Amino acid sequence: MRVFALLAVFAALGAAPNSGSAPVGSAAPLLHATTLGGTPLTASATAGKVTVLNFWATWCPPCRAETPDINAAYRKLHAPDVVFLGVDTTETAPIIKTFLSAKGVPYPSALAGPDVYNGFGIAYIPTTIVLDAHGIVRARWVGGIEPKQLASYIAAARAGRNAVFSSPQQTAIDAVLNPARYHFSGTQTQRNAALAAAQNAIARADATEDKNQAVVDDEKTQREEGLLRIAAGTALRDAATAPAQRAAALALLAHGQGDLNRWSDAAKTDQAALALLPGNPSLTQMLSRAYYRLHDYPAMIAQAKRYVELRPNDGDGWSDLGLPYQRTQQFQSAVPAYVHSLALLRAAAAKAPTQDNVADVADTSLDLANVYVSLGDVKNTRATFAQANAFGDRLDPKGRYAELKRNVKERTQEGLIAVALAGGDGKPVLSVAPWTGPDLPGSVASTLKYRLIVAAAGDSAVTLHANGLARDWVGSFCADGLCSPQQVSFRTPPTGVKTYEFQLVPPAPGARPGTVTISAAGGNTVTVPTTH
Repeated sequence: MRVFALLAVFAALGAAPNSGSAPVGSAAPLLHATTLGGTPLTASATAGKVTVLNFWATWCPPCRAETPDINAAYRKLHAPDVVFLGVDTTETAPIIKTFLSAKGVPYPSALAGPDVYNGFGIAYIPTTIVLDAHGIVRARWVGGIEPKQLASYIAAARAGRNAVFSSPQQTAIDAVLNPARYHFSGTQTQRNAALAAAQNAIARADATEDKNQAVVDDEKTQREEGLLRIAAGTALRDAATAPAQRAAALALLAHGQGDLNRWSDAAKTDQAALALLPGNPSLTQMLSRAYYRLHDYPAMIAQAKRYVELRPNDGDGWSDLGLPYQRTQQFQSAVPAYVHSLALLRAAAAKAPTQDNVADVADTSLDLANVYVSLGDVKNTRATFAQANAFGDRLDPKGRYAELKRNVKERTQEGLIAVALAGGDGKPVLSVAPWTGPDLPGSVASTLKYRLIVAAAGDSAVTLHANGLARDWVGSFCADGLCSPQQVSFRTPPTGVKTYEFQLVPPAPGARPGTVTISAAGGNTVTVPTTH
């Protein structure tokens, strides 16, 4: 599956255009970014302060899962000398604004270009980087970060020292991934045995990380895996006696270079492998994805086109073509690639339905829906989100795609609000869905809870009404620690998006609320789904 495959392995630092950038102990590059309102981000916002940079995106499942922890960390750790800033390089402001409101993110986010990802050596998200008051990188963490860990990184930055991560599991991984343990020389049989042992060690390291990411340093582990793959690939390349053997060794070497975030080197190595096996689909796709990691989207487009010529019936390949068009905001060009991808993915899911190919359709539908959001195409946005939900509903809520199943509902609601925000006339637009965040203190099990998102012109007056409640039921609008029964009036924030936890409180367990609607003066009316 494309998105999950791209997020499955975290890369580390190395020595190419987007590698060796901003390692711990180095001076951070300049952060060229804009606010969600479109104004340049000024250096004074972070100058002289410990700065927590969180690189993320709404389409990234681990980023969404991390959000409650980052929110909690901010509330506990921000101070006059400590600031937080989210950085998104792949999306448009309406989508981001809606997510920030829906998730109650209390700190600002900014829009940046690929140069910022390259400058900070970001290959995978979420990534959190902590700078000290002098702009020196004191900590890096790839993957979800816990508040306690972030607190230790902030303390190190305040003291002007590099943060150090250690755990028994990491120490064991460091030992098993040491290239000195493996000897890739001797006979072909001996080399193959050493390679098998190294691959087994990498698999064990990955399994340890999968069990509990908090005890494994992703970047360090990935760097060690890369060094081991490079040692194996170099030895096997030098011993190769046939083009196919040499190409396989080069592919392994390129994989290791990618692990080190040396994506320019990886691209050159992939090119060398392709010169030996011209038109090889796997190598062609590897080169395409190396360009993705370099954020060289024009090169990725050209390579992805070559791949779909070789494998025209690969739905994921067509998704890989739509992706760089989307990243470069060539939305009209992204549409046919994603549409063709979905036709192939739906056919595969119809022929032999599995959780994997059903998830493929749901996930790619979300990508296409976001393209339609950016185009302001309300009709196709709604239809594509409906398709995402139809396939998301087929996912096992306790299976490996449980997070995707939940995210489909959230991203649908956010996307529909975002398209209304992008192309609307400023009149209030409402969207309601079952609640996905933490409950308010004192919430009881029998209460029906929803996430209500309101989009309107920034700093405008809005009044919401709950209508049609059965006798003795209470409809309560809750936000910012306060609840208002039956009706609430407020002014929208500058972003134009406000989120409420809407609660239907029954007079007794088992009571039925009737047909409940929420209306906004001058805006639309939504029906509350009273069965979850």
